[in-house]
Amino acid sequence: MDYIIENAVSIDNGQRKKVSMLVRDCEIRYFGSKSLNLSLLKMDASSFAITPSFIYFAPNIPDLPFEQFKVYFSNQFLKKGCGTLITHFDISLLKDFDKMLIKKRISLLNSPIDFLIGVRVPATILNPALIIKCKQMKIPIIFIEFTRMSELEKIPWGWIKNASFPYNPIFIPTFPPAMKTYRRKLLSQKWNNILQAEKLPHLSQPLQSDTPLKIEIIKKIGLYPKKGILKVGGEISYNLYLQLNEFEHVSKDINKYDPSIAVQKGKFIFINETAIFRPGYGDEITINKTSLFV
Repeated sequence: MDYIIENAVSIDNGQRKKVSMLVRDCEIRYFGSKSLNLSLLKMDASSFAITPSFIYFAPNIPDLPFEQFKVYFSNQFLKKGCGTLITHFDISLLKDFDKMLIKKRISLLNSPIDFLIGVRVPATILNPALIIKCKQMKIPIIFIEFTRMSELEKIPWGWIKNASFPYNPIFIPTFPPAMKTYRRKLLSQKWNNILQAEKLPHLSQPLQSDTPLKIEIIKKIGLYPKKGILKVGGEISYNLYLQLNEFEHVSKDINKYDPSIAVQKGKFIFINETAIFRPGYGDEITINKTSLFV
């Protein structure tokens, strides 16, 4: 269906501005501040704020029967305006890579939203063979779990860098849940110093799972500009928020609210306080190269 959304409020770098969006032939054909004089179905969205669909990190998706899986995804993702999630499978031995990747993919066959899969490994098995495997299987994110500085110092980072080129998977630190904050801070600093010195693509901190990922992170991972942006030629995935009196800082406190309407790839996933679950509507995302727009 072709239509126009008029006068919605978009938040860009903390600034509010009115925008219109033209959707035609299942594609965004215009997104900007001009009014569109076209004979199409129009929605006056002056009471709404508009955002791109969100990207969430979901490290611990439970293995559930279908009905429970449906409820879990509806409550945790669809009602929050999440159109893409990042998750991972865990291995402690390289020989388990294929088996665990297949298991993760099977567990997400009914996913109603798009997903990106990474791998989480202990620092002790990070080696060139693992990097080569990730390149072969197009796994763009490697989550590294470590508890001591010595584990980082033993990694052959020069070989890791050589093996990473040209795919350059991104490295993200992760810590055991029970680790104390001050310990995490010290290890994060060590991690950042090492990977900056080696000029390897990385995040300096673990991903947070309770809030939409920021655009800087989306760019580093390589999802941008496919995801997390409304643009001409882009995906029809957006959220509309009814602007109540207290809803003045949508960009700052967005995770505190549920959207009034959420659309993913041109179809409703949440409307009238009801999630619309489409099993298998989500696709696995392939990243050809990370950090292109950093």
